[in-house]
Amino acid sequence: MIDFHTHIFSPSARDRRDQLAKEDPTFSIIYSDKKAQMIGVEELLRAMDEEGVGASVVCGFPWQKAELCQRENDYLLECHHKYPEKIIPFITLPMEEQMGVAELERCAAGGARGVGELAPGTYGKELWDLGTIRPFLEAIKERGLPILVHVNEPVGHPYPGKGRVGLRQIENLLEAMQGVKVILAHMGGGFFFYELMPEIAAICQGVYYDTAASPFIYNKRIYKIAISIIGPKRILFGSDYPLISPRRYAKEMRGVGISKQDLEDILGLNAQRLLGNPPE
Repeated sequence: MIDFHTHIFSPSARDRRDQLAKEDPTFSIIYSDKKAQMIGVEELLRAMDEEGVGASVVCGFPWQKAELCQRENDYLLECHHKYPEKIIPFITLPMEEQMGVAELERCAAGGARGVGELAPGTYGKELWDLGTIRPFLEAIKERGLPILVHVNEPVGHPYPGKGRVGLRQIENLLEAMQGVKVILAHMGGGFFFYELMPEIAAICQGVYYDTAASPFIYNKRIYKIAISIIGPKRILFGSDYPLISPRRYAKEMRGVGISKQDLEDILGLNAQRLLGNPPE
């Protein structure tokens, strides 16, 4: 089993949690609440062993300050080098063109396997300016790295981190990301439903959806409905750990009668193919 969506933080970030919540408004939205867990790699590895997870994508946080991006990226890369078979690092980038592209190149050379979890306005009110992010997208495309993007459903109950960016803006973002493999987190806020429209399906050829936080948002039928619309090959198991236990997802999927082959694809084989390690 490969968990495509987890979060860990460096000891420095965990020790300075209160100060970081004052310095970074985006971080504060979620982590000013002490109930929101911040864990390190050792705790993640213990949970992986208990839950039967073979490898995890560890995501960066969309920090506003470049030095915080760099420091946390360093931690994720260090964890990967210490546990290369277990930890798959995705990094985040400063939102200034030269610094961001330089950080991408530095981290790609250091073993980064993707970029994310990015939050293009979805923790707030506005989408990123697409003109600003195009140089990043071109650099990411050159490297052949996938991008994990935070997307939340535009309706329903509020929660920390739920922004006001709508699905029309996500459509615009995907149009700008053509040629890049994109993972829309949290089932893309329901964006997959609109792949029933030919023009939306046309821009989603390289788009995947992860299951992160689905048990908190959707009825468990979401998995079979998604398979019926987009098929099983573009759905990635992601737990958002430490938010939810990985076992809960597998139990829900089995509970709605997902086939053994589809379950194997979602729980690991799709991730292997996306990351360039196709199963034999």
